[in-house]
Amino acid sequence: MSQRSRLAPIDVLRGFCLLGILVMNIQTFSMPFAAYLNPTVFGSLEGADGLAWALGRLLFDCKFLNLFAMLFGASLVLGGDEVRPRKRLAWLVVFGLVHAYGVWYGDILFTYGVVGMLIVGARTWSPGRQLRLGLALVSVGPALSLAVALGFEHLPPSVVGGIREVLGGGSVPGELAAFGGDWMAQLPVRAKLAFSAQTFHLVFETGWRAAGCMLLGMAGLQFGVFEGRFVSPRGALLLGGLGLAVTSAGLAVQIVWGFAPRAWLVAQALHELGAVPLAIAIGVTVVGLARRFAEASPTRAIASLGKVAFTAYLMQSIVGTLVFGGHGLGAFGTWSRLALLLAPFVFWGLQVMLANVWLRHFGRGPLEALWRGLTRKDFSLRPRVPQARQPVV
Repeated sequence: MSQRSRLAPIDVLRGFCLLGILVMNIQTFSMPFAAYLNPTVFGSLEGADGLAWALGRLLFDCKFLNLFAMLFGASLVLGGDEVRPRKRLAWLVVFGLVHAYGVWYGDILFTYGVVGMLIVGARTWSPGRQLRLGLALVSVGPALSLAVALGFEHLPPSVVGGIREVLGGGSVPGELAAFGGDWMAQLPVRAKLAFSAQTFHLVFETGWRAAGCMLLGMAGLQFGVFEGRFVSPRGALLLGGLGLAVTSAGLAVQIVWGFAPRAWLVAQALHELGAVPLAIAIGVTVVGLARRFAEASPTRAIASLGKVAFTAYLMQSIVGTLVFGGHGLGAFGTWSRLALLLAPFVFWGLQVMLANVWLRHFGRGPLEALWRGLTRKDFSLRPRVPQARQPVV
């Protein structure tokens, strides 16, 4: 993305999203995947740990991934023809495959690359058309969850058994053994989970949500949302209230009826529906603060992290799996949920500092440079030329 086409509030929002994403990703760095879906199968939900899980579910889960996808959609519009978007997206798929099978199965790069190639042509559409289709696509996943819940007793026994096994934590012992071991011991389990994410989950859930959010991001860019237009503070408050209410309803379903398959599917549908307006409200609020405090040091510092978001995202996975995996410090399955909620704030602060140090000497992050080089044969880190300070709006 050229400097001319970059909107500084987008950098701030992207940098802020990295915190929200880490709050949820650290759970699968550190615990079996089933515990992400059903926290009762592993770890404590007593006292502060239960509150930490509920806060993560309400305020972070899906919200910042949705925002990240919206920003990615906006970047497809900002990039223009000069960046050869489909070639960039093809390389993103490659990065995603390496990341998912070599580092962490929860990768989003593969999904963004595949979905991006399918919807990149929509960047020339009118914002109204992008908005309508985006809203329709983000509704597909919740609709499928509700349909499965309503017809659960009519599903094939093998499907019912598979759902019950996943939610019941049948995979927990195997994951504890695998991720507590060395890299090679982890590989079969990581590959199985990654393949499931890139096939079944992509087709029935994450692909629809990612495509819808990317289209919403395209529309938001054209409507001027990232420049403080279109959605007023009052509108953001209403969206946030609506999203929080629907998400809270999903949480209430889980608390009252537990994590049996049918209740879980209904709760998940409500959660995904509420996550979209809440994500938009968070984004509008952050953009408003970024514009209001444009010259503040924290604003500029977070914007710097947003400029190297690709590198920072992969850094989180590498460091996280080294801390918790058996090939590193071996802390898999040992941290409390409260610690897992607090640790991302510390690491994100460290990333903000590192990004600012790096960008004092270079114009782009190391993996941003590699991605650009693979696309445009320009692998330079482009040492920064000293310039007069410019306002971020």
